[in-house]
Amino acid sequence: MLFLIQTIFVTIIFLAAPTLLYFLGRFWFPTTCRLVAYKIHLWLGIVSGLILFVVCFSGTILTFKTEIIQFIERERYYINEQIYSKQKSIEELISTIEKTENGKVVRVIIPAELNKTWIFNIRKESDKTRQLPAGMPASHAMLGTAYIVNPYTGESLGQQRSKVYMFFMMLTFLHRFLLLDIRTGQIIVGSATLIFIALVISGFFLWLPSKITVIKNWLPGLKIRSKKSWQAFFFDLHNTLGFYVLIPVIVMALTGPIISFAWYRATFEKIIGAKPFRIALEKPLKSENNTTSKQRLSLDVFFDKGNNMTKRKGITRLSIPQTQDGNVTFQRIGTGFCNIAATDKFQFDQYSGDILKSDLFDELPFNEKIASLIFPLHNGEIYGTASKIVYFFACLVATSFPVTGIILWIGKLRKLRKNRKNKI
Repeated sequence: MLFLIQTIFVTIIFLAAPTLLYFLGRFWFPTTCRLVAYKIHLWLGIVSGLILFVVCFSGTILTFKTEIIQFIERERYYINEQIYSKQKSIEELISTIEKTENGKVVRVIIPAELNKTWIFNIRKESDKTRQLPAGMPASHAMLGTAYIVNPYTGESLGQQRSKVYMFFMMLTFLHRFLLLDIRTGQIIVGSATLIFIALVISGFFLWLPSKITVIKNWLPGLKIRSKKSWQAFFFDLHNTLGFYVLIPVIVMALTGPIISFAWYRATFEKIIGAKPFRIALEKPLKSENNTTSKQRLSLDVFFDKGNNMTKRKGITRLSIPQTQDGNVTFQRIGTGFCNIAATDKFQFDQYSGDILKSDLFDELPFNEKIASLIFPLHNGEIYGTASKIVYFFACLVATSFPVTGIILWIGKLRKLRKNRKNKI
């Protein structure tokens, strides 16, 4: 909860600085300043409207991607654990699935719930020559192919990449790259997101009343007038709903370009003093006892060790070393209705079981916490299902911005033409 309060406070501070400058400008040049904000909002919206509609619409659907996939393919992701005695050990499951699928397990994803299947990433010989789209990190090939496995029987339920799963993968590519070449798509979507930041801030300026000290001036911006006229109705859909989703929308907009642009990522790092994705992308430490005569400890040992070292409840990712000097990495990502999607990460020596490095989220300073949570802050997973609901409606409203904006613009053009004809 403290992290949520801190994040909202930082967002408000971010908006406060340009807002103060705007009010100073309106004090000296009231008409010109508001007109400039309006022109910026109008023309940037026209330029980026279609792209932002596609990005926001796809983002709205992707908010509950995991839940939708698991609901449609419920028989593959949920099992009746009551009909089984107990789950097999991780080592037993690895041995079984490697024989079944003729490959090498490189990672195991273990859900918190006992009635869910596990995910095993298996690398095969064919994955070494696997062609990835231009710009896609090589680590994707290193993880091989994901298989769904019943942890009680060791039965493989097939690849995770079903038709439903691939549809959402396509939707992800639409959201991030507009189904274009990855680098080209990154530039276009990233640029549109930068424009969106300007649109959100200028829109907030236009929402603010001219005299902020008069309480009644704030009321029109807080309600939707449905009976006055259709123009007033669409204006309030655009203006009032925009205010109510301001904080989640600005957080989404600010975190998006971090994924697209290296220069934006570097700027973000300098501002907050922490490197985005540092813990996730850091170079793994090496096991010290890397002699051929020693055998890796059982993965069940490392699971128990990691489980005892973290109080966080959620999904566990257990990465298996593929070299003699590799380490075993335990990651616990928080899940639940209103639990923060933070990650506790431990690296272990694969032979002795000694802890090589520990990264506990709760021990990180605030700036490091922000940097490690860029993805959940952007996609709405930051506070589990609760924040996903908020982000879903925020994305839905953001999707409507280009539509209501165009309707208002066309209405204004018609009004101008009508006035010109009357003058003639």
